[in-house]
Amino acid sequence: MRRCLLLNPGMVEYGRAWDLQKRLFLERSHDRITDTLILLQHPPTYTFGRRSLPEQPALQEEYDPKIAFYRVDRGGGATYHGPGQVIAYPILELRTYTHDFYTYLRMLEDVIMDTLTDFNISSERVWGYTGVWADGKKIGSIGVRIVRGFTMHGLSLNVNNDLAPFSKIVPCNIHGVEITSMSKILSTTLSIPEVEISLSHNFGRVFNVDMEIECIENRIQSNC
Repeated sequence: MRRCLLLNPGMVEYGRAWDLQKRLFLERSHDRITDTLILLQHPPTYTFGRRSLPEQPALQEEYDPKIAFYRVDRGGGATYHGPGQVIAYPILELRTYTHDFYTYLRMLEDVIMDTLTDFNISSERVWGYTGVWADGKKIGSIGVRIVRGFTMHGLSLNVNNDLAPFSKIVPCNIHGVEITSMSKILSTTLSIPEVEISLSHNFGRVFNVDMEIECIENRIQSNC
């Protein structure tokens, strides 16, 4: 079975995590490391993908210094990241798993849906959109970048995070979409480590890889 390193650094500022992704992407594309999955959280951050719509209230109203803003090179539209949301960034050689971009997106959706099933939450896809819905509301988002057959960026799953900041953007370019979280559906606060364990297990199963925990100090440098 193929190996996939698992990095779990906890809460990481978005810019530092993006730098880490880019460094690992370079190492992976030169075959200096094996495939890697980063699981983490971000402080409050808005990110705007290459296809983000221009009408974003968060960009037009008075700047909120508590929320960072990043324009990023992934696909998709705008989204919000914050504490209590689990983020997964796979740094992979895609052709090892599939030659089809859309199959890759479906595999990431499977990881989210299987994780929700582990917590007794029913979920579904919505035709024509990428991501995962539960109770008719979006709970998991996906935005990726693929360069020369290697991947970066990835998925987010709303667990315990504040949902109010989503009202200041057009999430994933879907006007009128409602956003939910696992804690909102279950009416209880969940353990982030338990959700991360479930997600990493499901990632390993969907991608048929053996997850190996890597000491994060080996990958994050002080200038990351």
